Amino acid sequence: MKRNPWWLAVLTSAVVTLSGCGSLGPKTVQQDQVDYGFSVAQSWKNQMLANLVKLRYVDMPVFVDVGQIVNGYSLETTVNGGLGFGNALGGGDTQALGATGRYTDRPTITYTPKTGTVFLRSLLEPIAPDALLSLVAVGYNAELLFTWGVESVNGVKNYSTNGARTVEPAFKEFTRRLTELQASGGIGFEIRAEKDTGRNLIFFFNDENESEFVRDEHRRARELLGLDEARHEYVVQYSPYRIGDDVLAIQTRSILQVLMGMSRFVEVPADKASRAVPGFQGVQLDQAPFHVNVGSSRPDEAYASVRYGGDWYWIDHDDLSSKRVFTLMMFLVTLTDHSGPDVAPVLTIPAQ
Repeated sequence: MKRNPWWLAVLTSAVVTLSGCGSLGPKTVQQDQVDYGFSVAQSWKNQMLANLVKLRYVDMPVFVDVGQIVNGYSLETTVNGGLGFGNALGGGDTQALGATGRYTDRPTITYTPKTGTVFLRSLLEPIAPDALLSLVAVGYNAELLFTWGVESVNGVKNYSTNGARTVEPAFKEFTRRLTELQASGGIGFEIRAEKDTGRNLIFFFNDENESEFVRDEHRRARELLGLDEARHEYVVQYSPYRIGDDVLAIQTRSILQVLMGMSRFVEVPADKASRAVPGFQGVQLDQAPFHVNVGSSRPDEAYASVRYGGDWYWIDHDDLSSKRVFTLMMFLVTLTDHSGPDVAPVLTIPAQ
């Protein structure tokens, strides 16, 4: 009987190895940009809320910006396969298959404290009247802007942010009528270059196609502020006092004053009232325009929330009035920040 040579029983094998890196960059841009945008916005809201709570407790507000966000991704895969063949004497066939993978996400985030004299001046200096009125011009509610951002108009006083003075009835009536004129197109603003005085902001009553209602609103607004009834245009200037019947004198508040005023509406637990400045009493507003809740447990859903001193403080998502005021405050902070771009640290990103 003829026998097979011994080498026919030797195992014949083949091994295949596949490895490589997948490109994730284009696929991550859309989702990550949105996710990081939401996260930065939420952290900014929470930080501003924390500063309001700190001011209520006479604590130091701190502002920290997100400087840079750099993310690196890698996806590595390895697949191993093997097949073995033998004759009847050497045993049966053998086979093996294996795969491994590794996904890496390496975010690098830098934070920059807002400091320096330029930034501090942006907190302490009054908001420029033309910057405030530019928000009125684009449709932001005039009554809301004047309630929070203005101390007086032609000497007519708003409530003080330290709670020592209540709002004068004439101020409330003027801001209400100003908002009605804003909605009806009865007012306007114009930047005008004057030879003697330079660049001026002109506030004017729009007389085109005015109705009886608008004429009555114009007349009453002039009367409340002591403006010349024969004029339709008035130069806007910063001043705590009435200058003349041809000038709209606006005394604006600083961002710090706005924050301090808002902090008075932060709710304080009864057992910690001695640690906080008093809240507003008798501000003479139709209702509290802003409110921050306090509780011992974290709220399930909130527009903004922060933990301070063992308690949770938050703004309800359903509280539209508080959300409008809070959003306005963040607009004003951005509008008045003249500190310029911060010098970010140089990051060295390793090659993938």
